[in-house]
Amino acid sequence: AMITAMGVRCIITEPRDDDPPLRLGRNVIRGLAWSGCGMITGVEISLDGGRIWHDAHLEEPREKWLWVRWSYVWDAQQRGRHEIRARARDEAGRLQPQTPWNYQHKNYDGIVPVAVLVE
Repeated sequence: AMITAMGVRCIITEPRDDDPPLRLGRNVIRGLAWSGCGMITGVEISLDGGRIWHDAHLEEPREKWLWVRWSYVWDAQQRGRHEIRARARDEAGRLQPQTPWNYQHKNYDGIVPVAVLVE
């Protein structure tokens, strides 16, 4: 299909895969979201492989065509490896998809998980 608009997209900027281990308890997850079809209206976080999603806090400014900063406070209660996923939604009703990696690197808008260690 012809690409006419950038997809709705969200990335996790903190923590990253190569960061030191997180501590048990409260940890802040942060990121950025944007869309080619208007304002970001929500970001959700999953800590269980995408089964349950939790609303993140959207920071100001929240305007059309601008990146939006977001954050989520995670109360980590289990040690070990965890996979964090984030997805965004825009005012056109589009939700960031969970799609396989696009090896051609063209307009990829899928969810990219971040693996972290909690000690």
